[in-house]
Amino acid sequence: MTEQGEDHRSGQQDGARARTLRRVLWGAGIAVAATAAMVAVTLPRGASAHSDTTAGATPASSTGQSGTGGNAVTENDAPQGTQTGIGPLTKAEVDRARTIATTALQHGTPRGLRTAEGAQGAEYLDTDLVDTPDATSDAPRRVEVLFYDYGHDQLVKQTVNLATGTVEHTDTATGVQPPPSNDETRQAAALLIKDPLGKGLRTDFKAATKGQDLTSPDQLRLRGLSFNTGEQSAPAGLDKCGRNRCVRLFTQAKNGPWIDTTDYVIDLSDHTVGRIH
Repeated sequence: MTEQGEDHRSGQQDGARARTLRRVLWGAGIAVAATAAMVAVTLPRGASAHSDTTAGATPASSTGQSGTGGNAVTENDAPQGTQTGIGPLTKAEVDRARTIATTALQHGTPRGLRTAEGAQGAEYLDTDLVDTPDATSDAPRRVEVLFYDYGHDQLVKQTVNLATGTVEHTDTATGVQPPPSNDETRQAAALLIKDPLGKGLRTDFKAATKGQDLTSPDQLRLRGLSFNTGEQSAPAGLDKCGRNRCVRLFTQAKNGPWIDTTDYVIDLSDHTVGRIH
């Protein structure tokens, strides 16, 4: 199988795990979520560090979806054509649901919603069919669209009825941290690259690429993990993670080795970088 094929399969598997974990987190609440989300995550095969500024992998709060730099694999690699009942969402349905949900957020919620970059609105995370096991083939198609509002540090879920083109419910939750989107993963990498704590990553990348300077996430293949101090211990400087949106990273030089950055936690809410060990 080609590398592209492996990336595609990896993206689908990561997406399925992310959706399952997201439902557990949302349905169980913060207290129970900590137990449900204690999944040990190890470095991808072949991962290594080239300098003593990076350390070995440690347990992470939850597996995230994959990002691959300029060749991103989304967890919504949807089939084409018309779908009914509980059939997989099509790309057209995903796009339509996202548009409906975004429009509702813009017109029906208080001001102050912010994306990770600070723009007005909320950060889009994911779209998935509402899990209704007893749905029939002629049942209305309902879709959950997830956003993260950095203005209030809360998760926003819009339930969209595709038959009527309306948002039926809007729910919010704090302290619930699903895996980061590809865009959030990329933004976390950009912050780490620029931060003084990113020196080890920059040094290792330069060694791995025979002298190239690391200046952009586009030079890396990335995977993101959410980080929540309610689920694992961390230094005092990271005690806001969980209330804030925090991310850990697996990084790999494109066409090169993995570089271990799992000790570093990027707070996307505060735009700061901390270290676990």
